[in-house]
Amino acid sequence: MSISIDTTNAIATWEMPFQKIESHVSLENKDAVDLMHLFAFLHFDGIHESIFRSSALDSVERDVTGLVYPEIIEFSLKRTEMAQARLRQALGVLTDHSLIDYDPDTRCYSQHPVVHRWARDRLDETEQLSSLHCTVGLLARSISPYLEASGRAFRRSLVPHMESCLQKLENSAPSFPSTVGIANSIERFAWVYAECGLWKKAKALQERLIKFRMKMLGSKHEDTIRATYSLGQTHWNLFDPKSTIEAQRRVIAARRWIWPSWFAFYFGPPWVPDFISYYAALSDLTLALWLAGRRDISKMIGMRASTGLLKLLGPDDPVTLNAMFNLARTLLHLREWDDAHNLLIPVLRKRKKLFGLNHPDTLMTRNELGVLYCERRQNLAIAERLITNVLEARKVVLGEEHAYTLWSVNDLSKVLCERGRGLEAAKMLEDIIPIVTRTLGDHHVGMTMTKGNLAKAYVNSGKWMEAEQTLAHILKSTPTDHPDWVQTISGHVYVQIQLQQWREAELNCDNVLDKIRKKKVLAKDNPRTIVIAEQLAYIYLATGRPDESKALKAEFSAMGTGSADKLYRIVPEGLAKQVP
Repeated sequence: MSISIDTTNAIATWEMPFQKIESHVSLENKDAVDLMHLFAFLHFDGIHESIFRSSALDSVERDVTGLVYPEIIEFSLKRTEMAQARLRQALGVLTDHSLIDYDPDTRCYSQHPVVHRWARDRLDETEQLSSLHCTVGLLARSISPYLEASGRAFRRSLVPHMESCLQKLENSAPSFPSTVGIANSIERFAWVYAECGLWKKAKALQERLIKFRMKMLGSKHEDTIRATYSLGQTHWNLFDPKSTIEAQRRVIAARRWIWPSWFAFYFGPPWVPDFISYYAALSDLTLALWLAGRRDISKMIGMRASTGLLKLLGPDDPVTLNAMFNLARTLLHLREWDDAHNLLIPVLRKRKKLFGLNHPDTLMTRNELGVLYCERRQNLAIAERLITNVLEARKVVLGEEHAYTLWSVNDLSKVLCERGRGLEAAKMLEDIIPIVTRTLGDHHVGMTMTKGNLAKAYVNSGKWMEAEQTLAHILKSTPTDHPDWVQTISGHVYVQIQLQQWREAELNCDNVLDKIRKKKVLAKDNPRTIVIAEQLAYIYLATGRPDESKALKAEFSAMGTGSADKLYRIVPEGLAKQVP
């Protein structure tokens, strides 16, 4: 890399005072040199002082990385005032020589980019690798394994520093991780990525981690199982049900034969696992099956998980509450609304008590309760207030562009449509489409969900052409074997009927009914089948073919009158049921 004369002069300006620091044998100068080597591998801006101080809070987990740290970092683990004073003195040496800057308002350090590059380039290859590994470990140690809500903003601030280190790891060792210390560190990096909604980046690290641990530890080691579980959660957030289920099956298979004690093995019996980690894995599978649209199986497994955890942990444990919530979500989308409500209310009450009103788990429960009220078309004012409050809280807690925040926008739009405010709902959804495109992509299920709800808002506000175009676009990317495909087609037919596109609407109905007849994707008396048949009967009557309508009613005996106005106020929920 070519460097200008001005830059060369600037580097000389900093090299001379730094050599002076190195030449002094005092403890504070030695510590300052060690810290400078760590600064060189962080991002040059926004280096929060808690990166150095939070590592001191991790003494219980101090061996998680297995790395050797500079004495100043190890000394900070003593958590004494003397240790903190020593850290302040070393940082003071660097600020006094203008090698770093400190902003007391943000409590952050920064470096000039030229100084940052110079500090790294002056090290030889061995020193760079050693300092890089120490910096990776320092960041990992500042990440609490409990991911407390109070530390979320701090962990979000670590992302640029994590990416700086990961880029340099990639350059120095493309096949990383190669050591247990780095593997344990990048596991925590993946936790932070996932917490921030950066799931693709989390997935990339988790796949590297599992490959390393499978080779070093085997598939049944607890660390490998934990990483596989995390990968399954990431797949879920990426709306990849097939990969989610596969990951959860691997976890369950491992859990089934890893018994927590000899007592549990002998008194199980072994062929019927009856312990907490196994039921927790079943609870996760409940969620994955719900995402995949296999809701009957999801209900069965969810009931088993909830019953087992209630017996072993009781009704107030967070793990039990998670299983109850997953089951409630499945029941909601099976339209078993009373049972879903009876689970959601105690889960919400207990999560508020355990975690607080704005914890992500509590917010998820509040949002789902609002969705339940919307689905039942009851208490719509309460539903709007619930989801609006969740939306505002998620903007603060997770950020305005986090996927969960965008999902709350979608859920609020449904409530607004039910309350006859389709124009307001459409404007809200149109505003977030550029954000969904940028953060999730045009082909992500989140985009399909948003456009499906936008079509609903267009229908609600009488914008039939816009609704038809939106639905036609959705159907191009909706698999015909997805459980909501029929409902999406039905919504499209409804719009086509309003536009008097009789031929197109009839072809859509024939397509669905032929699939039902030949492949038996739905029973002939299934409510979704009947809706399509009613729509086709209405088309026959509207186009002067009463005999064909009569024949259709003979085939689908559960049909009613063929009155479109009664049944076709629905619009497709598309793939919206796949999201929280």
